[in-house]
Amino acid sequence: MKKSLIAIIVLTMVIIAAMTGCSNNKTTEATKVDYDWKEYVELGEYKDLPFYTEEFTVTDEEVDEQIETILLYATEIETIMEGVVEDGDTINIAFVGKIDGEEFEGGSSQSYDLTVGETSMIDGFVEGLIGKNVGESVTLNLRFPDDYHSTELQGKDVVFDITINSKRESITPELTDEFVKEYYDMNTVEELREHIKEDLLKDKESSVTSSIKSNLWNIILESTNIKSYPASEEEAARAQVETIEQEYRSTAESYGMEWADFLSGLMGTTEEGFQEMMDEQLDSIIKSNLITKAIADQEGIDLSDKAYKDRLLEILEANNLTEDTFQTYYNMTIYEYADQNGWREGILQDMVMDKVLELGKEVSKEEYQQYISEKLYDGEEVHMHEDGTIHGGTHEEEVAEADHDHDHDHEGEAEGTETAEGTEATEETEATKETDTEESEG
Repeated sequence: MKKSLIAIIVLTMVIIAAMTGCSNNKTTEATKVDYDWKEYVELGEYKDLPFYTEEFTVTDEEVDEQIETILLYATEIETIMEGVVEDGDTINIAFVGKIDGEEFEGGSSQSYDLTVGETSMIDGFVEGLIGKNVGESVTLNLRFPDDYHSTELQGKDVVFDITINSKRESITPELTDEFVKEYYDMNTVEELREHIKEDLLKDKESSVTSSIKSNLWNIILESTNIKSYPASEEEAARAQVETIEQEYRSTAESYGMEWADFLSGLMGTTEEGFQEMMDEQLDSIIKSNLITKAIADQEGIDLSDKAYKDRLLEILEANNLTEDTFQTYYNMTIYEYADQNGWREGILQDMVMDKVLELGKEVSKEEYQQYISEKLYDGEEVHMHEDGTIHGGTHEEEVAEADHDHDHDHEGEAEGTETAEGTEATEETEATKETDTEESEG
């Protein structure tokens, strides 16, 4: 898989990062507003806020982990017509099942995929294929379990004539200079390792800086008084919230679900609850934009159209994407997408937070934690993770639970979700399925 394709997959996370990463754009054109923010906002504290910086290192083991991920993405699945069936192999078979010499309904298939050790079949079916060669035919004399889900087959002796058509093999490339040249704009493995090391270092620094900005922003929010909303800000925020809601509705439609069922089944809420969420989002967007523009005006921070577009192009370049690639995938330009999703305000907010750090005072990590504890956690002791995020409470169980929440693995399931049409040879693992007595999964 090419790096550009991987970048598209993770672009949603990049969208979030665009709101919190460092910005170095310097512009001279003023950010336009059609109101006097002082009529609506009483700014709270945003100067002399404490922050800390930390020196980071990247280990060879961390680089090796990234290399493994790169090779995993580049792994290709090939269908091969030779070899021996082993545990873990995904194979394709053709089979005919007979009871008392007669074929029975659902007992045959010309092309059926199964994964040895994962696909559930009646006892002896999969086991009888281990050690056999691709292309070989096997006859298995088996017996359906007495509690088999199809009552007509319970306890019956069955003969399966099976031919192993092929098997799939994962081909993982070796990390060589040739591989690096093919997949990256680099020449050697060492060059790639250095590039990965630099990226990991930037990620660590960016993660902590983003967390610090987020905490300080919450302090600014809590200390600022909003007297009322300008009509223009409310109108813009409503358009953004409508876009968010439409994305949810499009997701429900893509799942083939009714809106109410989508809300209850996948979001755990009702239409009334969802509307409350959107109302809260509306207030949050308006308040955030008001405070951002107030501080920007107070500190002379300008975001021109050119600086905004330059930042969007930086995001594309950082992910090895082009404007054309983005438009093909999202069916709109990155500028349209960014405007619909409030990126302009997010980039301005990031520039504001850069200024807040510039106006702040550097303290030790312990002093910073204590400050955040007092301002955001009512003085409760807090625990800071390596990425800069803070969680209240010092009990080891709470810390361990928080760490666990950050370390979920998202492993892809092996192929094997296709159903062999009419197959009754499978021992169904989900007994609650309504179709058990009619059609079983492979």
